[in-house]
Amino acid sequence: MDSTRASWRHISVDYLPMSACAGRIWSARLLSLRLETSRATPPWSTWSGFSRVGESGAPPVTEDIAPERLIAIVRTRDPELAVPLAEAIVRGGVTSIEIALTTPDALETITELTSRLADRALVGAGTVRTVRDARSAIAAGARFLVAPDFNEDVLDEARAARIPYVPGALTPSEVGNILAAGVEMVKIFPAGRLGPAYIRDLLGPFPQLRPVPTGGVDLSNATDFLQAGAVALGVGSALTSGTGQAGLDGVSARTRRLKQLVNTGRVEVRR
Repeated sequence: MDSTRASWRHISVDYLPMSACAGRIWSARLLSLRLETSRATPPWSTWSGFSRVGESGAPPVTEDIAPERLIAIVRTRDPELAVPLAEAIVRGGVTSIEIALTTPDALETITELTSRLADRALVGAGTVRTVRDARSAIAAGARFLVAPDFNEDVLDEARAARIPYVPGALTPSEVGNILAAGVEMVKIFPAGRLGPAYIRDLLGPFPQLRPVPTGGVDLSNATDFLQAGAVALGVGSALTSGTGQAGLDGVSARTRRLKQLVNTGRVEVRR
């Protein structure tokens, strides 16, 4: 166990029970401790299922799910192409890969990629709409779940497995319902139809929202979406069009260009 995790265990086991039966000195130390721990989330909490606020039970979704602020979506009709596409994306420098469950043999693809890219990429499942989808994806090795809509039962499955769940929404009512369930990172789909200004408009009444615009996001508007307040972008066909070895080289090149664009036009991530 690393020292960071050990220190947090020490806090929860040794300090908190003592404060319950102590006097003012221990109460003051407990207050100080709470203030200190509220300012920092241990690095292992992203995948352990602990929430920043510790109330909802929802796993926090931080930059760890998309360190490049990009989630590359692999959706293809050819099951033989899914793995090469994902590997081409990783060669281009993006390490968060979402395999859409509408892809033939998607579960087998997730399992294979999780094994082949274990130390190089984070592989998740997309289009996870039902409990059956969620359980199958988790069993296949998915490290996060993404959906075009919101299902509280799927959220429960993600919480039980202690992996992030990024549900989808478009309208303010849908966004509000998801936030009320304790989830802040939300896929806004289809974002390309409404543009970056819509993301900015949503953040007015929902400042805690961590939007991930998806659908119609490409090189022409990626920076605008980030400047509007997106914490990450879901990008699919803009990266993955093209087949054959020449096509795969193009996938890597487009991924590299998009990553460079995101880095060049980088704006501070809201926390």
